[in-house]
Amino acid sequence: REKVCIVIGYQGFRLSNAPPMSTVKHTLQILQGHYPERMYRAYICDPPLVFRTFWNIIRHFIDPATLEKIAFCTGKEGERLLNRDFDTTKTERQAGGTKALRVFDSTEFLFETPFDSTFDE
Repeated sequence: REKVCIVIGYQGFRLSNAPPMSTVKHTLQILQGHYPERMYRAYICDPPLVFRTFWNIIRHFIDPATLEKIAFCTGKEGERLLNRDFDTTKTERQAGGTKALRVFDSTEFLFETPFDSTFDE
């Protein structure tokens, strides 16, 4: 079975854009309950300082096995991790790559993109 990588880039993040805690908790429950053992790793790229407080709250809702798969990517060490695990010429800048961002189309993403591909492939 193939594993899934999740890359979350926080470039331009504002606290006012953050989803409610209930949404975050529900998303975690879906990922853990419906996709057990499918995640290889989640990369959290350049989270803002305020994220640390938020992280300290939500981490208690995350299964320990899942928690071990979460990698914070900041600075040169984070850049090395992303370069090791990805072809950064194919990942967008917000996720540590060099590729320019394409306008996101949710219909294309949800209904036309195969599960084993990224939106921009």
